[in-house]
Amino acid sequence: MRRLLDLGRALTSELRLDAVLEQILETARALTGARYAAVGILDRDRRGLAEFITSGIDPDTVAAIGHTPRGLGLLGLLIDQPEPIRLRDVSEHPRSYGFPPGHPPMHGFLGAPIRVRGEAWGNLYLTEKESGEDFDDEDVDAIVVLAEWAAVAIHNARTAERQQLRDSIAAAEAERKRWARELHDQTLQGLGAIRLALAAALRGDPQRGRATVAGAVELLDGEIAGLREIIADLRPATLDELGLEPALRTLAARVAERAGLELVLSFDLGGQRLPAAVENAAYRIVQEALNNVARHARARRVELAVRCDGATLRLRVLDDGRGIERERSGGFGLIGMRERAALAGGEVTVERATADGIGTRVLVVLPVTPDPGGHESRSSAA
Repeated sequence: MRRLLDLGRALTSELRLDAVLEQILETARALTGARYAAVGILDRDRRGLAEFITSGIDPDTVAAIGHTPRGLGLLGLLIDQPEPIRLRDVSEHPRSYGFPPGHPPMHGFLGAPIRVRGEAWGNLYLTEKESGEDFDDEDVDAIVVLAEWAAVAIHNARTAERQQLRDSIAAAEAERKRWARELHDQTLQGLGAIRLALAAALRGDPQRGRATVAGAVELLDGEIAGLREIIADLRPATLDELGLEPALRTLAARVAERAGLELVLSFDLGGQRLPAAVENAAYRIVQEALNNVARHARARRVELAVRCDGATLRLRVLDDGRGIERERSGGFGLIGMRERAALAGGEVTVERATADGIGTRVLVVLPVTPDPGGHESRSSAA
C-alpha cells in the first residue's frame, strides 16, 4: 500500500510519459517480485504493438534479441481480449508464439490492459517471479490497479504534451508576426521611400537629381544596417563562432543602444564553451527578455548577469521599469521563453523585482548537459 501511495503521488506530478512508464514498471516489479516488466503500446489500428518498453532486461540482451514484439501470440491475445491474464507457464498456452534466440527464459506470466478513458492504449506485462513461485491473486490485484493508474498518468501526460504543443505553435506564430511587422514597418517602408525619391529624381533636372540620389544612397545605407540587425537577431554569427558570452554582450549592447538604456553586464562562464543546445536556449531567452524590457518596461537601466558552475547555467535579466503586468504574465513572449527553457530541461521565473511593483526580474536556470546529438562542450579556443 505504501508503494502504491508513493507511486500515486509521483504520477500526479510527473508529466513526461517516458518517466511515467518507467516508474510504473519499476513499481510493478517491486510489488510483485517480477524479474521482468514491460509496457506494450498499441498501434493506431489497435491490432499490434507500435512500441515495447522493458524493465529488468539489460541493454546487451535487448540488442541480442533484436526486434521488439509486434503483438503476436500471447501478447496478441491480450490485445484481442483486453482482460487480465495469469499463466503458470507461457509455453503451455496454445497462443504461445515462442521466444527469439538470445531471449532470457520466461515461464510465469501476468498481463493487464491499459485503457485511457475507456479506449485501449496498451498492456502491462510481468514475467518470471524472482522467488520462482507463481503469480497469485494479490499480484493480479496489484497489476490491475497499476494499469488503471497508468491510464490516468498517461492521460495527464498526453494532455500536458498537447498543451505544450499549442503553446509552442502560439509562440512561433507570434514570433512570425513580430518579424513580419518589423520588416513591414521599417524595411519595406524605408525602401518605398527610397523608390519614390529615385522616381522623382528621374523626372527632375539632373542637378537636383544628383542630390536626391545621394540622399537615397544614405537611406539605403540605413536600411542595409537595419536588415543586418534583423539578420543578427534571427541567427547571430557570433554565437556560433565565439560562444555565448560574446554573443550576449553584443546583443545586450545593441538593445541598450536602441532603447537608450544604461547597461550593466556580469559574466562568469569560466572561459568555456557550453553545449550548443544550452547556448542557443540561453541566447534566445535573454534576447526575448531584453526585447521585452526595450518595448514594454519603460526602464532606464537593465542588468544582465550570467553564471555557470559547470553543471548549471544561471542567467538574470533585471530592469528598473514599471514592472510586469499580471495580464501579460502568460504572453506569447513569456510562453516562448518558458518553452525554450523546458525543452532544455530548465525553467524560467518571471517576477516583479520589488515589493512595490517596480522593475521585472527574469531568472533562468538551465542544466549543462551534452547535446542530444552528441556534441560535447567546446573550449573557448575551439
